[in-house]
Amino acid sequence: MKFPPPGDDLFQLADSTDRAFTITQITEAIRGLLDSELSKVTVEGEISSWKVAGTGHAYFSLKDENALLKAVMWRSRLGKLANPPAEGQMVRATGSITVYAPRGEYQLDVVSLRQAGMGALQKRFEELKRRLEEEGLFDPSRKRNAPLLIQRVLVITSPSAAALQDFLTNLDLENTPVEVLVLPVRVQGVEAPAEIVNALQAAPEHHPDLVVLTRGGGSLEDLWAFNEETVARAIAACPVPVLSAVGHEVDFTIADFTADIRVSTPTAAGRFLAEQAARLVLEIDSLRERLVEILEDDLAGFRQSLESLQRELAARSPQAFLPFYHQRIDDLLGRAAQSIRQETIDQWNRLREINRQLVTTLQMDLLSWKGRMQAETQRLMVLNPHSTLARGYALCEGIESGQVVRSRSTMPPAGDIRIQFVDGSVDATPHLDH
Repeated sequence: MKFPPPGDDLFQLADSTDRAFTITQITEAIRGLLDSELSKVTVEGEISSWKVAGTGHAYFSLKDENALLKAVMWRSRLGKLANPPAEGQMVRATGSITVYAPRGEYQLDVVSLRQAGMGALQKRFEELKRRLEEEGLFDPSRKRNAPLLIQRVLVITSPSAAALQDFLTNLDLENTPVEVLVLPVRVQGVEAPAEIVNALQAAPEHHPDLVVLTRGGGSLEDLWAFNEETVARAIAACPVPVLSAVGHEVDFTIADFTADIRVSTPTAAGRFLAEQAARLVLEIDSLRERLVEILEDDLAGFRQSLESLQRELAARSPQAFLPFYHQRIDDLLGRAAQSIRQETIDQWNRLREINRQLVTTLQMDLLSWKGRMQAETQRLMVLNPHSTLARGYALCEGIESGQVVRSRSTMPPAGDIRIQFVDGSVDATPHLDH
């Protein structure tokens, strides 16, 4: 690579006393150097912060251990790629170094892009994924389904992130009878993995039916907390089913592979729970319809049996007894029909009662305990000697013996007594009449 010799005017700025260059001139000089020396270069680095703008152009960075280079790939060239690169992927990018004068920045204008090798983070990801998979941590047989009845959900996420709002909006709490608790954690940075692990370990204390671990999208570095081995093992050890909803549709983390349930985004997690509640309603309706069918079939069977019995009695009984048996059969039919109708009503009422009890049991328990506490408090008040004194009674005891004087016969033969009132006591000397 060659640069202009030191004798060129551009490199004599420090020694020049009679000439000042404008910023534009300096920038254009740098552009000229780059155009002449770096008009076609191939750079190897790791993809970072990949983003395709609404215009269809891709903006990203290439980095190694010590430096970072901004890059752009225009839509016409991007469309020729068989597969867009992934975050953390090692690539070889060919293009030219250009200068963006308004910002004084340089970037690589990429003409072609091909895979070169695996980035450091991506390599760590693949190695951990392979090792945990070999251990059986991703085995479908160890994963649990979401409960059919979900009454309490514990969400582990950042309370200030848009992911939580997306989740709640799509959960539709007005129409989904689910209690949502939020355990706030960092979802990015060096402290995030430990906070997520602590939250997962504390989850059983809140008695949820389901744990939702979620955050929005980002680069591989942004999502790395969910690729830590400690987080994966905490998910696997959690006694409550865990749903992972991390990133966007294209993002996959170790947490996704380890969790019992994986959905693509926080929005999808909210919809999943809303649909789960809707499925429960449909299941109840289906059970009710099935119960009605069973009862109707039983009723038809009873009717057929009774009709068969009626025909048999008619064939075997003397004519004189026919009206009696007719009446009896009619009564049996009536009672059977009433019994079946009542059984149908009872079963339906039981379904409604079970549904109501799910909501009111806790309230009833609280009221019961409150009533017991009030009763015990009242009992203590009644047994309190101070309450008896407050009603005008007095307590008499010997000063020397300390014995309570319960009657005239227990009056000490000699010595003073102390009379205790509600507001104090007085000492007295008794005079007994014999």
